[in-house]
Amino acid sequence: MTSDPLVVSHTLSLSAQDIGPVVAALEAEPGIADVRADKGGHLTVTYDLRHLRLDDIETIAAKAGATPAGGLFNSLRRGWIKFTDDNIASNVSAPVSPCCNRPPGEK
Repeated sequence: MTSDPLVVSHTLSLSAQDIGPVVAALEAEPGIADVRADKGGHLTVTYDLRHLRLDDIETIAAKAGATPAGGLFNSLRRGWIKFTDDNIASNVSAPVSPCCNRPPGEK
């Protein structure tokens, strides 16, 4: 595993007849570090936020014949993944805060 804060790993639930083409399509995409599938239709995808977000991964999976699994829990989980991805990317690009909670310009 890498210590790069912009490389994240998430487990996604997909509905697909055959998960093989989905794994192959994701592995061919730049920015994907690792893809692991289990028999239950779950994919664990490790990807770089500089290149991809969850929406991009879902688009690639849809072109390969898979759709996100339905249900309230899966919808909430995908929303949480999108939130954390955006939050991580925003935190990395945020300016450094001043020392000791002093406003800039004070001595």
